[in-house]
Amino acid sequence: MWWRVSWIIVAFWLLSAHFLRYDQLVLTGLFAFAPMGLLIKHPVVIRLLQAILFISVVVVWGTTAIDAVQMRIAHDAPWIRLTIIMGGVMLFSLGAVWSANGIWRNRARYSKTAF
Repeated sequence: MWWRVSWIIVAFWLLSAHFLRYDQLVLTGLFAFAPMGLLIKHPVVIRLLQAILFISVVVVWGTTAIDAVQMRIAHDAPWIRLTIIMGGVMLFSLGAVWSANGIWRNRARYSKTAF
């Protein structure tokens, strides 16, 4: 179970680092401290964190990958390695979403109200 929590924390910190790069300190703080929600023992919190990670794969990593690759292509710079790296980041984040299912099942089993 510890590896699931670690995976989710790293995925959120990766998002936090992305926003820190663009000096968006409010979003940096929100994503850096979002995994603290894992301390709340309610199954709905896990689903909320999963939704945030899933939406960020499309909205944050997807748009960043497309923009960065288009910029590299426009400048005749190598872009295939960037595509592979961004694909890996997206797969890592989706893996964190998937791993949260195990935490949800565990908490729903021991909770009186499973959602």
